[in-house]
Amino acid sequence: MVHVDELRSITAFSGCTAPELREMARCFHRASFRKFREIHREGEASENVSAVLRGEVGLHAYVGDEGRPVRLAIVKGGEMFGIGEFMLPRYYTNARAMTACTLLQIRREDFRDRAMAIASIRAHVLLTLSQISHYLIHRVTAGGAMDSLALYLQKMSQESGRASNGFIHIQHKLRQPEIASVLNLSREHVSRLFAKLRLEGAVKFNRGLPIIRKSWLDRIVRDKELAASIEYRDAPF
Repeated sequence: MVHVDELRSITAFSGCTAPELREMARCFHRASFRKFREIHREGEASENVSAVLRGEVGLHAYVGDEGRPVRLAIVKGGEMFGIGEFMLPRYYTNARAMTACTLLQIRREDFRDRAMAIASIRAHVLLTLSQISHYLIHRVTAGGAMDSLALYLQKMSQESGRASNGFIHIQHKLRQPEIASVLNLSREHVSRLFAKLRLEGAVKFNRGLPIIRKSWLDRIVRDKELAASIEYRDAPF
């Protein structure tokens, strides 16, 4: 049986009372996966909602005629996945262990009927789904690689930026290959985007440290709340 302290380490369950945790612990089972082992596949019957106890899980989907994998998310310890699919008959994502990992899994019926009956869990799930909806609506209405890059630069500015004379000086190096990987863009595409921004005077670099014109960033990134909510993570497929 899953231990109560293990459940308490999962963010979605951190607001539960001790009796609620003891009750929920009976519904979970522990599962271990080797690095790169498949956890579930798109199109398979939706069976579980999973929490990552240790390790990391990559979520991806295949696009185009060539079936190119596109990373959707990296799920780390204390986080859950499968929440967006627990009311659907089939998975619409692929999940793979990016490291050796241990999961706590609950049948989707038990998650729906028992976990969602607990107010703190229900609030966490609804907030998560609302944030996903917020991001998807933005992608549909704004979209584009430049918009994705601007959101990323806004987040980096919030985390390590220093404003001076109308510019934001980011205090650590941003390497274009890493940005391309995080944003699921080709290196060539990212290079073209930065070349365009240099010509416009929106972005320049000083020894690898980005300097961003604040007026440009404020104009293109209007939804600062969305920018702050996005978590950027990287892992190879």
